[in-house]
Amino acid sequence: MPRTSHARRRSLLLSASAATTATIALSAAVMAGPEGPPPGERPPPLRSVGAPRNTADDRLLHDSEQQLLRDCMSRRGFTYRPFHLAAEPESTLFPYVIDDADWAREHGYGSELRRRQAAVAKGDPNRAYFAALPAHLKAAALAAANGPSPDGLTVRLPGGGTLRRSDRGCVAEAQHQLYGDLGAWFRSSTRVNTLEQILRSRVVADVTYVKSLAVWRRCMGRAGRAFATPAAARASALSPAHPLPEDREIGLALTEVRCAGESGLSSTARRLDSHHGRLLAQEYRADVETRDRLRAAALPRARRILDAARPQA
Repeated sequence: MPRTSHARRRSLLLSASAATTATIALSAAVMAGPEGPPPGERPPPLRSVGAPRNTADDRLLHDSEQQLLRDCMSRRGFTYRPFHLAAEPESTLFPYVIDDADWAREHGYGSELRRRQAAVAKGDPNRAYFAALPAHLKAAALAAANGPSPDGLTVRLPGGGTLRRSDRGCVAEAQHQLYGDLGAWFRSSTRVNTLEQILRSRVVADVTYVKSLAVWRRCMGRAGRAFATPAAARASALSPAHPLPEDREIGLALTEVRCAGESGLSSTARRLDSHHGRLLAQEYRADVETRDRLRAAALPRARRILDAARPQA
């Protein structure tokens, strides 16, 4: 599923967003248009808002869109190299509080992982290719990938505001071929992804969470770690200006883990996340069901796209 809750880069040439990438150029063996799962195969159950990302299905859909994007850009005279779906960042793995001691012992707050990701992004061959293009070809490449202007698709967001995107270009073509109904996919997936921020806001505003947070704060204070929230602790550890040395970062993260358990904040956050996620999924059931239906129908197409792209023995 797309990750439209995270800002896209200027272009998929510069580095596409992790869950929704792009494009068309299906092989003759791949059928376009709406299509359900094979006979006897039931679609997956309704996914709660905030459900884990980077599942096998997410990777399958991502990889097939990447394949299509490469082919589409090639037909338009540009080079594009597919990339794999990135690992979940620590802010997604632990949206409320770090509560995995093994992970914290190895990664702290994930500063080293962030540096690795930054190095990968810096060495992105698509970014280097785009940067080397003459100015007039840069504009043409952007239009080829994203369409000539952000017009054609419009969605009203649950939290207010409107988002527009082109219904032309390789991204749009790929999603049309993969999901069948481009407009329905764009609207439902964008709205559902936007709900994730609403979910986080509802959880941290819940009185039960606030009470557990107060206990967590006292626990951290007794350990000499005066932070109002886990987010404040994370921001301190990952400060670009004054990052903590590795041993202190890990020590702080392990203190957070201990206090998350002793205060009950970890279990409270998980319970509330599930509770409010179910409520939001019901509140926006039409969007969630549309997204899940289109995802389920796209999976067999995605398999065929990737099968057709594999070298023949």
